[in-house]
Amino acid sequence: MKNLAFKDRIALLYLLATAALVALAFLVVFLVVERRVYADLDYNLRFEATKHIGELALDGGAVRFRNKGEWLEREHREVQVDPVFIQLSDAHGHFLDKSPNLKTGQLLFNHAEPFYHPFSAVLNGTPIRQIQLALPAGGRTVGYLLAAISLDYSLRVLDTLRLVLLVLFPVVLLALFLVTRALAGRSIQPIQVITTTTDRITKNNLAERIELPPHQDELHQLTLSINGLLARIEQAMQREKQFTADASHELRTPLAVLRGTLEVLLRKPRTPAEYVASITLGIGEIDRLTQVVHQLLLLARFDHYTQELAVRELSLATAVHETLHRLRAQVQTRQIRVEVQQEIAGQVESDPYLTDLVLDNLLANAFKYSPAHSTVTIRLFARAGRVACAIADQGVGIRPEELARIFDPLYRSDALEHKHIDGHGLGLSIVAKACALLGIELTVTSKLGQGSVFTLLFPA
Repeated sequence: MKNLAFKDRIALLYLLATAALVALAFLVVFLVVERRVYADLDYNLRFEATKHIGELALDGGAVRFRNKGEWLEREHREVQVDPVFIQLSDAHGHFLDKSPNLKTGQLLFNHAEPFYHPFSAVLNGTPIRQIQLALPAGGRTVGYLLAAISLDYSLRVLDTLRLVLLVLFPVVLLALFLVTRALAGRSIQPIQVITTTTDRITKNNLAERIELPPHQDELHQLTLSINGLLARIEQAMQREKQFTADASHELRTPLAVLRGTLEVLLRKPRTPAEYVASITLGIGEIDRLTQVVHQLLLLARFDHYTQELAVRELSLATAVHETLHRLRAQVQTRQIRVEVQQEIAGQVESDPYLTDLVLDNLLANAFKYSPAHSTVTIRLFARAGRVACAIADQGVGIRPEELARIFDPLYRSDALEHKHIDGHGLGLSIVAKACALLGIELTVTSKLGQGSVFTLLFPA
């Protein structure tokens, strides 16, 4: 079955199930007909046996036929299509007399069969249905009446029915297989279309989509899912291409500056002060390059970071103050006022390293994009039974149409308008991925020229 086509497997499985049902139906039909045939025969046999009891007479304690001569005349005048055979036996089952149509034959008395219960027997090689009735007189059984009717015609009918059903069975199955195979072939045509289209789609034509089937069924849902998957793959490829281009640019810029500085130094001898200035500039570019590489590697690690999580209970307030301590030089240089509003203790279950990474990037951004002498507010509070941390600045803000893109790698909002602010557009991407790993809900609201608010909602 492994090598069969899908439509052939469907047809075969359907055929096997149908074969069992058809066989059961045919068996039920045959048994019902057989039972009905025997029921009619037994009814007629009982009727005839009861009727012939009235034609018997008791003579000297022995049972005999009352008008046997009339039977002989009736047999000569009439042609019996379905004759009834009658025989008399004494109290011990020994033969006494019989109807003329038995001729040389004789019914056998069966002591094992119950009285007035029809059973099958054989008369001169011909199958018959026989019944035995006790003949009581004076409180005792004086004899028995044996009645029988031929089974030959009924058995021929049953044999014919059995043959028809046996011949019809494979014919019906073959017809069902062909019809089912044809219907299965038509049913899987949308699957063939899906297969053909997906085989045709490569990285060079990811924009192509599978045509939706006309009916709103499982295949329609499957096509929608595949088209959705293709759309996500296309978007991921586009993001990857954009990320590669942006990363190349970010890496190429410090290398170009560093190369230009070294080439200038090689053109002619310089004063010690000029050498120091150029080397200092080169070290700054190397530091910038190192930071970009570190952040790119960190982003790449997030895809396999789940197994390395070291979640434990920690104080969010302590983590905030430790981060502020690390960034104190930036705060003091820009003379920014920091206000911490702690409404709750702020105990959370989280990974300490990733939590510090999130707070460090968000607070560094808040200080970097805030004007001098402005205020950055950090608020710890409860929301729906969960710990929340909101970081609000009074910086440049973000345009509404750019909010959806600020978490993309190497994307900087209004980068050309604030070139004086250092950055590579990787910090918020790292924050977003770290929050996704920790189950933290990250939201942002912003007004252009008034500042932004980043809110972290920790899992319960």
